[in-house]
Amino acid sequence: MDTPEAALGRKEPGTLWAQGPWLHSKRWDLLYITGSGILVVLPLMLYEMVGTSATFVNLFIAGVVGGPHMYATFFRTLLDASFRQRHRLLVSGSLGIPVLVVAGAIWHFQLLITLFFFWASMHVLHQIAYILECYNRKQYGACQPWSRCIDYAVVLSCLYPLASYRFIHDEFYIGNTLLLYPEILKTPLLFYMTAGFFVLALLLFVGKTLLEIARGTVHYPKIVLVLTTIGLAGLVTSYSGDKLEIAFQGFNTWHSFQYLALTWYSNRLRQQRGAIDSQFMRWLSSPGVSRLGCFYGINVALTLGALLLIGVVCGLSGLTFEHSYYVVVLSFLLVHYCHDHVLFTQFGDLG
Repeated sequence: MDTPEAALGRKEPGTLWAQGPWLHSKRWDLLYITGSGILVVLPLMLYEMVGTSATFVNLFIAGVVGGPHMYATFFRTLLDASFRQRHRLLVSGSLGIPVLVVAGAIWHFQLLITLFFFWASMHVLHQIAYILECYNRKQYGACQPWSRCIDYAVVLSCLYPLASYRFIHDEFYIGNTLLLYPEILKTPLLFYMTAGFFVLALLLFVGKTLLEIARGTVHYPKIVLVLTTIGLAGLVTSYSGDKLEIAFQGFNTWHSFQYLALTWYSNRLRQQRGAIDSQFMRWLSSPGVSRLGCFYGINVALTLGALLLIGVVCGLSGLTFEHSYYVVVLSFLLVHYCHDHVLFTQFGDLG
């Protein structure tokens, strides 16, 4: 019988496989998953050092990474026959989201933007939780349910202590729109409760990590990702005023870069396993820098097409540019969120 090393030695050129506790390899994970957190500062640098407007920063990030990551979803959902068959209700129902977006933009734009922000924040953290679960499945020894709960608790709560403080004091704007927040919740008690929950979760996470180190079962890639997420969440929510929106755009930049890398890697693994039905997607997911360039280029082209559509909507509808921007972008973005809540349960795609 061949040894594992011999089997690996016969792998075809371009074949991917996970190395040890990493999703792909130490270098790949640290670069694309954790180290890419440095991108959080990019929008702030553009805004402060270059002296650009918030609108320019948002459009630049959307064009380079935000838009492409959004459209990349549909290569795994709408263009995947097996996904459409297994999730017919989700796919058909999500196609009605643009109608709701248009209705919200016309009748209650402030409510639409508020719902978008809350969903966006949960979506970003859900992606981190998805990666954590993929790491959990590579951890030495079984990862206990209580351990998973602590991981999720600290990650899913890290954005909200300082964010809740901003909401309580009516400091949270997206563009010119103040996000809605119920008057009954505008009390310091909510901030103390949110912060207390996070601090408790963090203490439990530290204790759990020390126990895993003592037992020799610690999973360092996961620990690095959790600590990076906590640190960046604290940095982002420490800003106020005009910089707060830009800071959250930085968090979105990291999230989008991560997502593009995860989607490309997932497509490559699925292509190797013969799990992709579409001939076009099999070609697009084949190894090679040129295929990766095509994948990214197509998503950039779709983003540019959406920009043209924004101009058309703005010119024909009489809506402001801001309203037109969100009508078009949220029509696709919220469908992307909806589909990802399913994709983020398919852990085998990265295994």
